[in-house]
Amino acid sequence: MSTPQDPAIERFLVRVRAAQPTLDLTHVKVRTFGGSKAMADVIVPLIEQGEKTGTFALAWEFRNDPAAAPKLHDLYVVTDFEGVPVLLYRITGIELVAFEDIGPQHVAVEGPNARDVKVWRDIHWPYWGGMLRAHGEEPSPRMPVIFQAFEVLFRR
Repeated sequence: MSTPQDPAIERFLVRVRAAQPTLDLTHVKVRTFGGSKAMADVIVPLIEQGEKTGTFALAWEFRNDPAAAPKLHDLYVVTDFEGVPVLLYRITGIELVAFEDIGPQHVAVEGPNARDVKVWRDIHWPYWGGMLRAHGEEPSPRMPVIFQAFEVLFRR
């Protein structure tokens, strides 16, 4: 994926380049967190503050475009829910794990309220289940989840 053409993202990347001139920003992905403004307003500050150092994606989300799936060393501009760039992170670890095999070592990257495996499952099962059911699929304890650890490289 090439660097996005959104003017706000481009201005953000100019600031990143000025602060970290050796960082290769040729291929940058853009994402937000949470399915709503309220959730993004909770999650993004946790990342900014260093409380959340990883995330998870359902592998199913990339079934039609496997090249878009997160990979080691990918760079992501994270925006707030309105699309304003907030930070840039790099994926430092990645693992494909069955939902039922997500353990304490995985959820340790979450925000403080989701670092318990049961809590994490109670959050993600209905979220991903709803997404899958909307497409005629059913969630499974064996569904593959992409675990990603990351490091923040630049904050607004």
